[in-house]
Amino acid sequence: MTAIAALNSSDAVHIYSDGAWHDPTSGKLRGIGTKVSILPEYNAVFGVTGMSTVPVLLSALLIETPFADFHALVQAMPDLLRICCARAKTIGLSTTGRCDVVLAGWSDTDGPSIFVTECYFDHGLFKGRKVERYIRPSIDESSQMQFPRDGLQLLEKQYAAKFHRTNEGTFGGTTVGGLVGGFAQHTQVGADGIRIKVLKRWSDRIDRQ
Repeated sequence: MTAIAALNSSDAVHIYSDGAWHDPTSGKLRGIGTKVSILPEYNAVFGVTGMSTVPVLLSALLIETPFADFHALVQAMPDLLRICCARAKTIGLSTTGRCDVVLAGWSDTDGPSIFVTECYFDHGLFKGRKVERYIRPSIDESSQMQFPRDGLQLLEKQYAAKFHRTNEGTFGGTTVGGLVGGFAQHTQVGADGIRIKVLKRWSDRIDRQ
């Protein structure tokens, strides 16, 4: 599971993310690293829920496919992800289920902006939309929180929460904790650029077995 929250304030867009990478089958912690990819040429960043192959493929595609500005990138994102899915299949990578790609940046005309592309790989559907806020996994108390003041509090609640995890190939599942972790990261994008800060580190251990 990936914790990504993107929220607008008057002068910036704020992204709160964790750093835990889990094996999708076993749920075991396999690595610790950032979930946010920076795009300084567009004064933007993106994060992806649920699938570690998509950020790599998308980053490579963006290097070879320049756009005039942030708005042009926003319009192209669903098609870019469709191309990523096709490339994954040609090299034998698995792209199934669903993930969200959260693109957040600063627009000279609109200010802080958040766009989410919902990817339904099994059906070949890629749906983009503009949002004012995006929080995954959802936490009941988040509607009362004020950002950026409560960003770390949100991540700490996600870290402590337990979530339902579907057992692959079955209709059942289990309730587990520890799916959010590694570290708490705050990424801020404003008119003057991108700032990244680690707010807290958790003592999670990578499972080597």
